[in-house]
Amino acid sequence: MEQSRLLLAFGISLLVLILYQEVVLKRYQDPEGAPASRPVAASPKPQAVADAAARTAASELAAGNLVAKASGERVVIETEVFRLEMTPVGARITAVDLKNFRRSVEPESPPLELVQGSGSILPLTLQLGSELSDAAFVYRADRSDLTLRGAERGEVVFAAEHDGVRVQKRFVFSGSGYGFDLMTAISAPKVPPSIGFVLTAMPEGLSGQQTSETAVALVDRNLIQKPFDELTSEGVLLEGASAWVGFATQYFLSAVVSQSGRGRASMRVADAIPMVRMEEPVVDGQASVTLYAGPKERETLAETGHDLGRALDFGWFWFVAIPLLQALRALHRLTGNYGVAIIVLTTLIKVATIPLTQTTYRNMREMQKLQPQMAKLREKFKDDRVALQKEMMELYRRHRVNPLSGCLPMLLQLPIFVGLYNALLHAIELRHAPFALWINDLSVPDRLMVAGVGVPVLTLLMGASMLLQQWLTPAQGDPTQQRMMMLMPVVFTFMFINFPAGLVLYWLVQNILSIGQQYLVVRSMK
Repeated sequence: MEQSRLLLAFGISLLVLILYQEVVLKRYQDPEGAPASRPVAASPKPQAVADAAARTAASELAAGNLVAKASGERVVIETEVFRLEMTPVGARITAVDLKNFRRSVEPESPPLELVQGSGSILPLTLQLGSELSDAAFVYRADRSDLTLRGAERGEVVFAAEHDGVRVQKRFVFSGSGYGFDLMTAISAPKVPPSIGFVLTAMPEGLSGQQTSETAVALVDRNLIQKPFDELTSEGVLLEGASAWVGFATQYFLSAVVSQSGRGRASMRVADAIPMVRMEEPVVDGQASVTLYAGPKERETLAETGHDLGRALDFGWFWFVAIPLLQALRALHRLTGNYGVAIIVLTTLIKVATIPLTQTTYRNMREMQKLQPQMAKLREKFKDDRVALQKEMMELYRRHRVNPLSGCLPMLLQLPIFVGLYNALLHAIELRHAPFALWINDLSVPDRLMVAGVGVPVLTLLMGASMLLQQWLTPAQGDPTQQRMMMLMPVVFTFMFINFPAGLVLYWLVQNILSIGQQYLVVRSMK
């Protein structure tokens, strides 16, 4: 009975851990000890002024007034990794297309558009004090285009003067990096103590995203994540020094990084558009930040620096997930197919854990042999639990069986299961990676179209394999516990139905290998 309870507890614990990561941690990521957040002061409302100025600029632009003041031509920056467009109105970003990533799995799909301005609100608007933004400023650029390759570096400088306020925005790009610097200089009758750098949310519908977009920030080395439905028009100011703030999906990140180390981040919604802002102190009329717009690749984030790698959260068992992800990449180089790489990696892990699982299966088998005697003891001492426990322990001692001996092997495997789960969940390498047959993207749920209906074949096979595994497991415990164990495959099937195909493939292979091992162990003990 104890062994059955341990198995049931292990299965439920694994289910709860996965659900906790999927539902709770991703929704409420503030760790224990993280700085508390507070609403932004209701008065003054500097961003409201900025929004009004932005709408004024948009209306003037529509009327043709601002076009007469500037060339109106957008500045285009081309590097090896992205194509970025900027407008002279506010010297802001209108689009960023990632050249190495496509919008969909189709071969001719256009590049993924990671940054997309909406209406009058565009990324990299500057908040210049409590009542002024540069949304209505018309900048003049020192060039209309910039093309960089490899280690080349170049810059585009925008300058504007508006009502006695002179602002310069200097953007510095590299030929191969997703990060670039923005240095600002302001000259005004009253220079503000800080400048706010505004970033808007990424466009909806990024192909291959299985998790919703969230506002994220690293504050006092603690990762903060806020779903959009938690953001309000009043906003949230994050207490503490902010390393960076931005927006993240499952595979991509756009962020503004503090260069002073004394930035203050805030999050809010304006005109139904989520936005974040990094307040940087002004020193000698200048303030600077670094921008990142690219994939959540571990190496790429590390090269950019500023602890951006914290945006790629592998959970509690990161020390297991990272080596497993590296192993997955190595196997892909050998096999040329990430689906095959997942199968090989799962098999290698199963082989490595054979001694642990063998101990568990053998202990289960020994416990099964004692079931008739345990049933008699439960009937004999059904009204005396103290005496029942004493007789049970004596039964275990006589047959040299430890009901807890199967617990340690299962606990040792838990970090491996969850670590590989997190590695596959966050591996951008699986995005648009084909496997075989109808599975042409391991990062999205598998669906085989039958008469216009998408059937989750891989998930159903996984559920069937779990059911078979439970059926082959030696029956232990009371009927209620046995029914709960048989219910687990149904629960996991519904939980995995919208999980990426790569994760489902891993779980299916794991189950099949466990069934084979379990069969061999049971056969050898007959």
